[in-house]
Amino acid sequence: MKLRDLLKELNNNPKDIDLYHWDHEEESATMVEVSLKNFTEDGLTVFKATLDMEVVHVKDESDTWILVWVKGAHRSHVESLALSHAGHCSLENYNKWFTKDKEGGHL
Repeated sequence: MKLRDLLKELNNNPKDIDLYHWDHEEESATMVEVSLKNFTEDGLTVFKATLDMEVVHVKDESDTWILVWVKGAHRSHVESLALSHAGHCSLENYNKWFTKDKEGGHL
């Protein structure tokens, strides 16, 4: 399963995700209430390499929080996605790449 497939499964029930690269034990950042609907078309393009990474392990921590380990691209791709989704990027880029509207539209 690819990360994008997992996020698509969360479209109707977004969860908080701690994202890990398989070869690195430290989490990148917590992505809050994330699903594939949170990405704009630009975001899907910019983070394509990360979204296409293979999910190798998922651990449910609660009804609203999961841990996800991925592999298939460099660790920096994982960090970039997780940190950007957590707001560690310019407001202009955040608004270009993500939306918090659970219906998938822009706010």
